[in-house]
Amino acid sequence: MQSNTRLRKNDSRRVTRIARRARAISAMTAQTLDADAPSPPAIGTATHATDVVLHPARFRNLRMMHLLERIAGKFNELEIPVMALKGAALNLTVYDRPEQRPMADLDLMVRVEDLEGACASLEGLGGLRGQSPFRDDFFPRFHYELEYNVGTVYPVKVDLHVRPFRPLRYAQLVPPSAFWERAEAVTIGSASILIPFVEDMIIHLAVHAAVHGAPRRMWLEDIKLWVEYHRTQINWTRFLSAVEAWRLALPVHNALNWVDDEFGSLFPQDVSARLERTSVNWRDRLALRQAPRDAGHPGSHIAVNALCTPGTRFALSYLLAVVFPDRVHMADWYCGRHRGWLLCAHIMRWLGPVASRLPFLRNWFARIEVRSSAIHGVGVFATKDIESGEVIARYHGRRVDRKGMYVVEHADSSGSKTFYELTGKLKFLNHSCRPNAAISCFELRAARPIAVGQEITIRYGSVVCNCEQASRDATHDASTRSIAAVA
Repeated sequence: MQSNTRLRKNDSRRVTRIARRARAISAMTAQTLDADAPSPPAIGTATHATDVVLHPARFRNLRMMHLLERIAGKFNELEIPVMALKGAALNLTVYDRPEQRPMADLDLMVRVEDLEGACASLEGLGGLRGQSPFRDDFFPRFHYELEYNVGTVYPVKVDLHVRPFRPLRYAQLVPPSAFWERAEAVTIGSASILIPFVEDMIIHLAVHAAVHGAPRRMWLEDIKLWVEYHRTQINWTRFLSAVEAWRLALPVHNALNWVDDEFGSLFPQDVSARLERTSVNWRDRLALRQAPRDAGHPGSHIAVNALCTPGTRFALSYLLAVVFPDRVHMADWYCGRHRGWLLCAHIMRWLGPVASRLPFLRNWFARIEVRSSAIHGVGVFATKDIESGEVIARYHGRRVDRKGMYVVEHADSSGSKTFYELTGKLKFLNHSCRPNAAISCFELRAARPIAVGQEITIRYGSVVCNCEQASRDATHDASTRSIAAVA
């Protein structure tokens, strides 16, 4: 009874410290940065003795934490549970100053059943949704995260997770309820957000470091600081039970060994000994060996996922999705539309990796690419010179019953309107008052000659923008990505 009372007191003090730290970060963010400000505060200068001299990492983190507060507030309104992972959760808890733990993005996790509402909320905040690979249902069934870019002046990358980590093997081994059953709520400004429980956070940080193979020192420091900060609250028996139940002994053991090698002995000896004794099989080893190489070796990535993921039907479904993407995604590979266009698209898809290494074929296979844009975070660019009137790309739109982001409007001769959702790379087309292309009848056509490397823009229908009033040559992002194209 006495030990339980002590645990409750420790937990209470811990929650109080977390809440105090979160309020302080929110206050600093509100004072430092307005979400709609057209320019950042000066970095490295101070106009008053009490002004904060901003470190670049500090400014970037404060910008992200301010956005995190807005996202959490929106999700709270809709009663959608959302969990902060990695850098955001650590900055809310163990790091004293915003610049101590730089963040490249915000990692958030929602339950699969809340995914539709979560995506709508992010898009309502101006988020641009990334492309789900192979098929629209590939995420969340086979992939663990979906990328968003939120904001116009200083876009922030948001990775929306439905599972805490990769590879695909862990999608079958780690239950959907993992991390949610013991998650803790913390405040950030006027909103609240969940963070993983003490032991779950150690598991998450360790697996994240292990699947990247050659971990950054910062990731190992995250584990060290988290363990030191919560040393009196960590229940190592509960930690080991979760690791063994989820079959994560190998990645966790590797990461904890790296931490010990870097900072000296930090974990109880019996914990390391038990992890070392836990049996692992060849699939565990192969999946972890491949994980750091996934980006550079897509073929072996697919093969290892299929070999190492439990469930024969699940693995076969994964292979079918990869080998035979849906029409929406194949439309990016071939511009023509005739009876055999899908077969041609598949041929070009399989020859694409070879052609990309041959300069004289590279641009024949892909006329457009998606990359960073000065207009709105990301945009569509020409990879070859395009003549006026030439078909740049075609898309296979899904019919929807709404206006909104990524939606084009088609009107027939009788005035009847139908709405289709843009797919593939074309969803990243930006607005211009003097566009160089237009959408008509599921085609993107050049309105005038477009040079290689030039961004391809369209006019967002009836949207009236300030740049049109100020200058006919100006280009900017419209407040909404609703696109109206008349067929």
